[in-house]
Amino acid sequence: MLSRGGTIITSLTNGSFLGLFLFGFIYTIVGPALPFLIEDFGLSLTQAGFIYSLRGMGMIGAVLLAGVVSDIIGYRKVILAGILLWALGLLIFSFSQSSVLALAIWPIIGFGFGVLDTGLNALVAEVNENKGAALNRLHFWFGAGAFSGPLFAGVILTYFHWRTLFVISAFMVVLYFFQMSRLQYPSSPQQGSSPWVNMRHIWSVWIILLGVLTFGYTGIGTTFMGWINTHLTQSLSLSTWLASTILAIYSIGLSLGRLISSFIAERVQYEKMLVISTLFSLGAAMIAVFSTHPSWVALGFGLTGLFFAAILPMSLAIGAKRFPLLTGTVTGLLITFGSLGRTILPGVVGVVADYQSLSLGLQLMLIVILAMGVSAIALTTFARKYEGVDTTI
Repeated sequence: MLSRGGTIITSLTNGSFLGLFLFGFIYTIVGPALPFLIEDFGLSLTQAGFIYSLRGMGMIGAVLLAGVVSDIIGYRKVILAGILLWALGLLIFSFSQSSVLALAIWPIIGFGFGVLDTGLNALVAEVNENKGAALNRLHFWFGAGAFSGPLFAGVILTYFHWRTLFVISAFMVVLYFFQMSRLQYPSSPQQGSSPWVNMRHIWSVWIILLGVLTFGYTGIGTTFMGWINTHLTQSLSLSTWLASTILAIYSIGLSLGRLISSFIAERVQYEKMLVISTLFSLGAAMIAVFSTHPSWVALGFGLTGLFFAAILPMSLAIGAKRFPLLTGTVTGLLITFGSLGRTILPGVVGVVADYQSLSLGLQLMLIVILAMGVSAIALTTFARKYEGVDTTI
């Protein structure tokens, strides 16, 4: 283990912040590029939705594996391997000439995404005492990247080919690899332990309730980031630049929400923050998906991002606090639920868009947010009733 103070912890934390910035940046450039990909490769809306689903499939395979393995062999090898796969997948996609290869490479890109997602979240939770505040700051940088990505993509797509956008992104990831390879990482407290024993130890009602929240949060976040541009340009006939700006406003909301949450995370019960976040998100999302005027749509998505912001970091913080010696495993399991959400929900929206309308597909996501609110309330009740009692099964 590393000391809780000093420049090593600071370097690891700052490096993780940079990684989540790149994660958000690259994660959100697909949405603005999607209309160009549809045109270039002749994709249907269902096939276009498969980009997100295939990326999610790769992440499902990675997030749980990365969490379990990082508890056994440490974070360094896991994180660096994920960065390399990320860069390789982006480069191959940038130069792909067939729709088959362009779609088939997304599980590999998703695998790299997933390894980084689990690895960096678990690393920050491992080395920081105030987990809720630290994880909210970490995800603030995801929001900053998610804000920057669509704006940068809008500029590049206006003046250059979509391939240029992804080549630049791959080069950024390569530079990040060299940065992270220079750092010293903590050793694993569970070195040599059985991953199956670790999994059985953490499986609990807490994990199930938190899993519902991470499933819904990640799935809906991916759906919004992936389909906002297409929805606004096709359903509401907005320009690509204006649609990208509204997507950026959603990301601004995420960043501001996490910045605010990082200051209040240690002052408010984590479970209560989840209830507030989910219920206010439901109201904001209703404004976003039912409105037709650009100003109301922008306001709705901005507020949705603001209230949605704390759900993932606070869910991870609860898991890490309850299982401090298995931070990687519990983080990986919760993010696995999230990966299932990002795999399933965007594809569902694409299918509904093909058979009914894209607007209807986005409106159906309100049901998922409602389910998240119910889960958050149940989690709060469960935490109050069983405080101090071992609920693992």
